[in-house]
Amino acid sequence: MLEKEVLGPAGMGVETERKLGVGVALVIVGIDPSRNGENMIQPLIWTIKEKKTKDVTGRIAGQISFPGESRKTGKTMEDAVIGGLVGEFSGDEDLIGRLSKTPSWFAEGRIQVNGNPFDLAIVIFRKEPGQKINPLDDGEVVSNGWMTMEEIQKIDPHKDTRIVRGFVHQVIDMERSEGLITRVILEYEKGLRDPLSSILPGGFHSKEFFSKRETVSDVLVP
Repeated sequence: MLEKEVLGPAGMGVETERKLGVGVALVIVGIDPSRNGENMIQPLIWTIKEKKTKDVTGRIAGQISFPGESRKTGKTMEDAVIGGLVGEFSGDEDLIGRLSKTPSWFAEGRIQVNGNPFDLAIVIFRKEPGQKINPLDDGEVVSNGWMTMEEIQKIDPHKDTRIVRGFVHQVIDMERSEGLITRVILEYEKGLRDPLSSILPGGFHSKEFFSKRETVSDVLVP
């Protein structure tokens, strides 16, 4: 997808084109009050395991991944964020209600998935003991649990995309160089946060939302 962008003062700009994100990668950070400073030093991130191969997004069955979702035709990126959360995190509306976003939660076009730009969304989940988290789209993915970045790197030290999806390593590398996840955690701890429910459509029901979304085609990639 291409979008025209005008650079420079009004009436004197140069018209350029940039690619719009064709999907979103989701980093769901679990904040556990019992971990204290470890929430920032070694953040826990929700992981899934892919069950099906999908060539257009470079997905291979068996890969460990973060949730990711293609944008649907005529739909917003917020719609893709909700779709990814419901499908690959949890369809439990009580658990969705524990998610928060901060001022730095969304970064446009920061991830490359099979050569196409994906946006990056970092959200915070308030963890509690004994929670069972199951993705609604259980035909596509299965829960793999909470992992630190160090744990992911230990199981895939050579960045083998047959083991861990490439965009997961992109996120880890970006965190090392820019601290995007750390920034979001800091904002959350400072109270600079809003419930993610603020982007949910009126009368939201996770299963109904997911079913309707599945009837819409993905945006076409170049």
